[in-house]
Amino acid sequence: MEKLSSCELIAFRPDAHEVGTDPVFIRRRVKCTEKTVGMQELYQAYGTGLRPEKKLLIPYDKDYRGERDLDYEGERWKVIRADSGQYNGWILVIQRAEGNSGSTAAGAEVTTVPEVPEPETEGTPAEVGSE
Repeated sequence: MEKLSSCELIAFRPDAHEVGTDPVFIRRRVKCTEKTVGMQELYQAYGTGLRPEKKLLIPYDKDYRGERDLDYEGERWKVIRADSGQYNGWILVIQRAEGNSGSTAAGAEVTTVPEVPEPETEGTPAEVGSE
């Protein structure tokens, strides 16, 4: 089964892990094709405690930048394996995230980026506590 769609890849902004700051998520919408998860993949993953539920093909190499979370069909998913070996693009094997609500953590800042943006350079963040 193949289903053409799109998903939002979710990354953390590099300064999001500073002490005393709320996480900042960067979202990018990319095109994807849903593929079936094979029986062999299911058995291998279950043996390691993973639960692969879907497999997405991201057709362009530059669209995937190592994100480990994504929103797809209104739900939050975790990438449990990313493979670029035999495909044009990336295959992401995904499972539902724990406590899946399909939304970002409460109080977190969200930045939505247009499809396939070029990397942006930002100035240094203001020092915490400076007046």
